[in-house]
Amino acid sequence: MIKPASLQEQAYKIILRKIIYSDFAPGQKISENELGQVLSMGRTPIREALLQLRKQGLIHVVPQSGTYVSKIDLKSADNARFTREQLEQKIMLECLMKIDDQGLKALKCIIEKQCQAAFEQNKRDFFFFDNVFHKTCFEIAGREEIWRWMNKSNTHLERFRWLRIVTKELDWAKITNQHKKILDTIFTKDVDEMNFLIMSHLHMMLDEKDFVVSKYPDYFLSEDDANSQDISELDFNGF
Repeated sequence: MIKPASLQEQAYKIILRKIIYSDFAPGQKISENELGQVLSMGRTPIREALLQLRKQGLIHVVPQSGTYVSKIDLKSADNARFTREQLEQKIMLECLMKIDDQGLKALKCIIEKQCQAAFEQNKRDFFFFDNVFHKTCFEIAGREEIWRWMNKSNTHLERFRWLRIVTKELDWAKITNQHKKILDTIFTKDVDEMNFLIMSHLHMMLDEKDFVVSKYPDYFLSEDDANSQDISELDFNGF
């Protein structure tokens, strides 16, 4: 029997999702009282959720000022991208070898739903099915636990990927077309082509990084931001 999520878990997941989707924008000031009104919760679960998010580096406290959503750390995002690239190339090969007709049907259905989301310009559904496609490949390979591990440390990459989705000048078809090619390669079991496609797919961040940053310059961590954030964390770490 699955236990219902505690209020603290609910608060954490809601705030995290709002940070990823920039509903709480990078650099935005937030407070327990405001969050209590938005989430219809008491201060205790919200305070515990904020503590967890602070440990993850997703919020920080500025003394005599308040609590702020941390800006997107591109170094952390790229480290998550690099880790995914190294792991996903191997896991996709396992997916390629283990997949059956049911798995192929599931991946085709996910791509169709993502294409429908693109047609409807439904950003959140498009983003959701983008992740579901890769998650399902990990599950087919029997590596869903690794997917869960990665999700705990790739939040800055997810935040960057969301901004890429909402950047009007960047075409969503590039993503769906790559997914279709990956599915074709799984079907034909072309190992060399799979390695190339996964590398190209996950290098998209490197290719588009400067353009996305130019559209949202205030959303990304600068050297000055990093220094001030490090200072604010000294008190948190007990020094």
